[in-house]
Amino acid sequence: MEITVQKSNQLKAVAALMMLCLHLFNRQYQGLFEPLFFVGTQPLSFYISLFCDASVPIFCFVSGYGLYFKFHKNAISYGKGNELRVKKLYINYWIILILFAVILGYLINAKGYPGNATKFLLNFSALESSYNSSWWFFFTYLLLVVSSTVLFRLIDQSSLVLLLSIFVVFYFFAFYFRVYQPNLFNNGLLNWLQRQLSLFGTSLLPFSIGAIALKARWNTKLSTFFASIRYKNAVALFVIFLLVVIHGLIPNFVIAPFLAVPFLFLFIQIKLPDCVDTTLNYIAPHATNMWLVHMFFYLTYFETFIYSLNYVLPIYLLLILCSLFSSVIVNKINHFVLFKLKLS
Repeated sequence: MEITVQKSNQLKAVAALMMLCLHLFNRQYQGLFEPLFFVGTQPLSFYISLFCDASVPIFCFVSGYGLYFKFHKNAISYGKGNELRVKKLYINYWIILILFAVILGYLINAKGYPGNATKFLLNFSALESSYNSSWWFFFTYLLLVVSSTVLFRLIDQSSLVLLLSIFVVFYFFAFYFRVYQPNLFNNGLLNWLQRQLSLFGTSLLPFSIGAIALKARWNTKLSTFFASIRYKNAVALFVIFLLVVIHGLIPNFVIAPFLAVPFLFLFIQIKLPDCVDTTLNYIAPHATNMWLVHMFFYLTYFETFIYSLNYVLPIYLLLILCSLFSSVIVNKINHFVLFKLKLS
């Protein structure tokens, strides 16, 4: 059995929750919050948040998996479907940008919000993410969507082992120039192109693995294996624990996609309690909005408020609630706009 739509959406919800955890707690805690549990000199929350850098690779994987399914379902209409998908993504993005960066920024007189016309237009087009640094992935995701037809044809016509090897090599090159050799040029446009190519290269690997996993039926094969295991929940959770330990020992986020892929397949094998299942199903339609808005709460505008609860779990729950509440409003506006534009 391959990954269902429900599980794919739950993985997006998990990715959104992981991103919030990563950004909240993968930083110096002194003066921000009081951890209760430590592993050596570091808070336990640091190691958990470190593992949560798997959030973007998970989202990329699920997107590649879902888009490859749609490509094979109807390759002829796939291009038009992507065109509609990009339009809807931009409309949702613009609603959040106007609400948070323009209106809210103006009302609370935040420095640099909304800024001058150039800053606004560059962010409005998603060519820059200076309003919200976590928005970098929006433009990268658009590039993945636009290039996916060519990618999927390559996957259909090429050796999967060879293609995957090429993507792994490209990933390491892209990571190097993203992290260790940024801004190589004395030219703003060339530096922008380098950054976008590096971000695209690091995101392409998990995106392509998603498509390859569907083609090669990885989940069916793993599910068959797990069906023979008596305590599969315990085994899956134990291996996930080992993945967290591995990332703690190797804290460089270069390994994020190589931990994200086994994590998500293990997560799928776990029989979730009904309450967790219901919660993830509720969060799933808000996952993209939570990614786009959460930084305005925990860092840009309301850092003091979010961290005022002092302890890890209350802080985390507060950011989730703020992000979810905002998403409900954004979705209502988005549905109205899409209806008026006859795009719903």
